[in-house]
Amino acid sequence: MTTAFKHTLAQLPELILDTPEAPQMLGQFIARAIADHALPMDFLDQYKGKVDCEHARAALDRASVLLSMKREIVRLDNVWGVGGGQRPVKLLIKEMNLLLKEYLVSGELLEAEHCLRDLEVPHFHHELVYEAVLMVLEYNGDSAIQSMVKLLQSFWKSGLITLDQMNRLSEISLDVPHAQSILETFVDVCHQHSVITKQLRDTCPSRGRKRFVSEGDGGTIKS
Repeated sequence: MTTAFKHTLAQLPELILDTPEAPQMLGQFIARAIADHALPMDFLDQYKGKVDCEHARAALDRASVLLSMKREIVRLDNVWGVGGGQRPVKLLIKEMNLLLKEYLVSGELLEAEHCLRDLEVPHFHHELVYEAVLMVLEYNGDSAIQSMVKLLQSFWKSGLITLDQMNRLSEISLDVPHAQSILETFVDVCHQHSVITKQLRDTCPSRGRKRFVSEGDGGTIKS
């Protein structure tokens, strides 16, 4: 079994010519095989830092994300899912969480776009915006902010996300520690990259703490 998966990983550059989604599918097979103990638990560890092929890395990254996520977020016995709008809302949210986590690991914009299109629920893409912002708050770092803005910018330019769906930014609940400061930074970066309008930026929650203003104001503290 191990030999067969290793051979398939090596064949990915050829497989994607006829099946572009081969890395994603193989990653799901690997995750399920490890979960079912058909592959050894250290199968992924054998490849750490040793993979030059981007397609093999994409497959291994997907398997790693699937296996590392909590059971309540994604169930490997449903890894193949069901089609389009027939998916339950909770399952769609889980799929979008998986998509975003995989993107933060791999940084592959085209793969993220492919996964979102595969869900076949354009009317539900507002939920991806919501989940993306919550993930930025969870990860709490400049790298996550920059990566997620880049992703939303790509989806915006390709038409996958509409203006109305981006308006979901203004509905974020600020019950996460330091959320106001993180969200303000995220919203500002989104505006700088023309992902959102100035009007939307101004309607989003701002910092709920005092801050120093510019030197021209004499260094006074402004609410």
